[in-house]
Amino acid sequence: MDKITFTRSELYDLVWKFPLVQIAKHYEISTMGIKNACTKLEIPLPKTKHWTRPEYKRINTPKLTLDYKGNNEISIFKKRYEMQFRTTSKPTPLQELAGKIKSDENAPLQVSKKLKKPVAIVTATEKHWISKSLNDGIYEPKSNILDLNVSVDSINRALLFMDAFIKLIEYRGHKFGKSGDGFDTVFFSNGIEIKVDLREALKRITANGLRETTEYVFTGDFIFRVSRESNKKEWRDGKILLEDNLAIIIAKLELMALEE
Repeated sequence: MDKITFTRSELYDLVWKFPLVQIAKHYEISTMGIKNACTKLEIPLPKTKHWTRPEYKRINTPKLTLDYKGNNEISIFKKRYEMQFRTTSKPTPLQELAGKIKSDENAPLQVSKKLKKPVAIVTATEKHWISKSLNDGIYEPKSNILDLNVSVDSINRALLFMDAFIKLIEYRGHKFGKSGDGFDTVFFSNGIEIKVDLREALKRITANGLRETTEYVFTGDFIFRVSRESNKKEWRDGKILLEDNLAIIIAKLELMALEE
């Protein structure tokens, strides 16, 4: 039911038997809706003191006016309908900036299903992981590849995500590379450096044999973290995958750089 309908006498009986808050909770309507309805139906409302006094000391209930000529019924919308018409709260700076990034039609926000003209560091990282699998002697210095802590089964997804991330970073006018201490880093024009880290979540499992042992296995869920000293933020796969959080991640990075 979208609204509750009362006759004039029904509403009159209710507001003098129970406090407005109790009526509102029972019928899932607002106290303001009840007050407005009483005003339109010319129903007198009890003062606050009426409910603070003991029942035997409460003043006599005033009668309904007999010269009322309006409608005898009124409907009050339930709260969830009122919520649709409330003014939404002002977006946070993070939401506002992420919205601007999303609204840029030229921004490379989509993560491809296949690598297309990948950036150099992604290409080097792909070769490095192939060499690990095939052991064909191909070697890439650690300083020239992405530091990805993921399983072999997840490396393709990790490369696709990082390629999209780096391209969006560069589109926004920033640079991506290795810091002096070897961490994957975003470099801003104001001199700020923010470290980024992509890893695959682990979970501990217990194996029962001659001796009970525990080990950690990859879960397939990605975690992406950005950090500058004590200022840290991370996103993890859930209802929203990392691939759908690119705009909010970039917005957070840019705001962190501005705060510095």
